[in-house]
Amino acid sequence: MDRSERLRVLNTLVERIADGTTSDAGGVMRVPMSDFTCPQLLTEEQEVFFRNTPLCMGLSSDLPEPNTYWSDNATGIPVLMVRDGEGAFRAYANVCRHRGSKVVLEGRGSRTRFTCPFHGWTYGVDGSLLRVYKDSQFGNLSHCDLPLIALPAAEIHGTLWVRPTPGDPLDADECLDGLQDDLAHWNLSEHPVAATQVIDARMNWKLAVDSYGEIYHLNILHAKTAAKEAIGNLQTLDTFNNNLRTVVANQKFNLMRLFMPNMGLWPYRQITTTMYFLHPNVVMMVDTFGVDLLRIFPLEDSPVKSRTIHTWYIHPNVKRHFETHGRSYEERLKTYRDAVAGEDYAMGEDVQRNADVGVQSEILLGRNEGALQHFHNARRSGMGRDLLPVEDA
Repeated sequence: MDRSERLRVLNTLVERIADGTTSDAGGVMRVPMSDFTCPQLLTEEQEVFFRNTPLCMGLSSDLPEPNTYWSDNATGIPVLMVRDGEGAFRAYANVCRHRGSKVVLEGRGSRTRFTCPFHGWTYGVDGSLLRVYKDSQFGNLSHCDLPLIALPAAEIHGTLWVRPTPGDPLDADECLDGLQDDLAHWNLSEHPVAATQVIDARMNWKLAVDSYGEIYHLNILHAKTAAKEAIGNLQTLDTFNNNLRTVVANQKFNLMRLFMPNMGLWPYRQITTTMYFLHPNVVMMVDTFGVDLLRIFPLEDSPVKSRTIHTWYIHPNVKRHFETHGRSYEERLKTYRDAVAGEDYAMGEDVQRNADVGVQSEILLGRNEGALQHFHNARRSGMGRDLLPVEDA
């Protein structure tokens, strides 16, 4: 976000505090409970969203140097991402062309070649087949015809994108859908990886995404945790086709209002959290600590299970502070996990249980839950389903 956009957002938050409005005008949306329980719908979502849609996999610092790699299986298709010797970002299906085993076990590291643990076939960071073990005994074949299968990949303003199915190249418009200027101002590539954790839950993946879309629940569900830091039931909402941005204020925001009349001097990143919803399954939060990226997937091909992969990319100044004062990254991750898993996801699992037994046929999303309304319809649009109407308030 550039300076003028930040000032516009700050002014909107101030106006809403002053006049008592908490969200944009709108109405109520009804979402069928079957959206969270239907196995056939999940099968279609996996094909459309997790096979044939560009997915934000992480930030540039996940591959910090040439010849670094990252093997990831979260999409349901094994993906090998590399930064080649020239520094370019590439992605491949992590599948050996010989017998279809994984060439690289899940994880990260640095190397210039990858040797399949099954029969020793070896590939370069450019995907080329370099060596066939005992090739004279295997049989005649052309190495040039058997590289790793390339996947469309792009590095855009410090973010890494992959479509897990081969096809046309990716471009910024397809991935960021209007958020290019926003992300360019955050210098995302300068945030190194601090820590990663995985949170599994017994709820539909869309319910997990919903957990981050509204703070109407903040003062109730998080009364003893996050409500001490953030201002509840107050946020901005801007849509970028299928993507979305919301901004919430923390308690320091009110200090700025009281003691610093010149809004241009307010330390934006220290008094707000800017949240991006990157279609279809990623939540990215930018605040004073750095960037929290949450990739949310269906788990075990089940409509009632999800996996959240949370990676914290630390702000360089915060990194120095943690190192100087001997603070543990795990401490912050535990605090984060306690609130998300112990409160948000526990409530989401309760919703899932009620959806499973059919207590009611639908849930309601109010006008102060506009972000949820948006990304439920964005996913419906992506699948060619009828959009859900918003009833007059």
